[in-house]
Amino acid sequence: MSELVVFKANELAVSRYDLTEHETKLILCCVSLLNPTLNSPSRADRTVTFTYQQYAKMMNLSLDNAYHRLNKATSELMKRTVEIIYPTGDTEKTIFQWVNFARFSRKNQSLELVFSEDILPYLFQLKKFIKYNLEHVKSFENKYSMRVYEWLLKELTQKKTHKANIEISIEDFKFMLMLESKYKDLRDFNKKILNLVSRDLNSHSNMKIEILKLGRPADTLIFQCELSPKVKLDERTPINSNVSNIPKSIEPTLDQLHDSLKRTLHNALTAKTQLSSFEAKFLSDMQSKYDLNGSFNWLSEKQRQTLINILTKHGHLR
Repeated sequence: MSELVVFKANELAVSRYDLTEHETKLILCCVSLLNPTLNSPSRADRTVTFTYQQYAKMMNLSLDNAYHRLNKATSELMKRTVEIIYPTGDTEKTIFQWVNFARFSRKNQSLELVFSEDILPYLFQLKKFIKYNLEHVKSFENKYSMRVYEWLLKELTQKKTHKANIEISIEDFKFMLMLESKYKDLRDFNKKILNLVSRDLNSHSNMKIEILKLGRPADTLIFQCELSPKVKLDERTPINSNVSNIPKSIEPTLDQLHDSLKRTLHNALTAKTQLSSFEAKFLSDMQSKYDLNGSFNWLSEKQRQTLINILTKHGHLR
């Protein structure tokens, strides 16, 4: 699961929203399962489906804990919004939901989440964006740590450097985190926000930070941060990691296709295979149509090639 990568537009990285730690991790998990290269994502493309076992494995949780966290976080997430601020121009801000549909399957022990249409420009076909491995943030213990990590990563990416001092006023910093009316006492703010964020990033992520304060009284923060040099900083269109180059010379029989299909679906249900939302829907549809017709004789060339690509990618065709 360490290969799951989060892609977000810069605007989303500095947007205003208030999510709990578990709601934030659920969103990041779902975003990492999307294909950010799609031009005109359909409802199916903005739908993410995974089993409770898969989520438990992704987030290093017990199965029971994973279900309860998903149940609570999803219910609350349906009420949450994100706010994009525009410093200049005719539009002051836009507000929209993260997701607008959720379904828990008792039969499949799975969760289906659909991202709202309004958030699509910030998750697909990105020009200026941040990208990072889910592994680097999933162990954070404070909900503001993800926000600060993304903001600092955006600043480093724009500067095209792995090391920099990033300055922000305390007022603007609190505004971004929706903390305008909280922590008036600087000692309280330092103890309950800054120290916890610093501990999370330095202990769990690929970024090291030190936070300094300027002013008498302090009114400015300076984040001295350094990102692992192994991270590639660029703003090119994200590569679709879900696309595999499958040799066209592979010509399995229809019986081999069905046997491979059954193994892949079984492995997905037991969390041995991680399918994208498109792959899970496509394979389930192929199995349903097979059950209805009793064979794969109806497969079109396009369906056949897509099926071969997916099954080969997950190691069930050789």
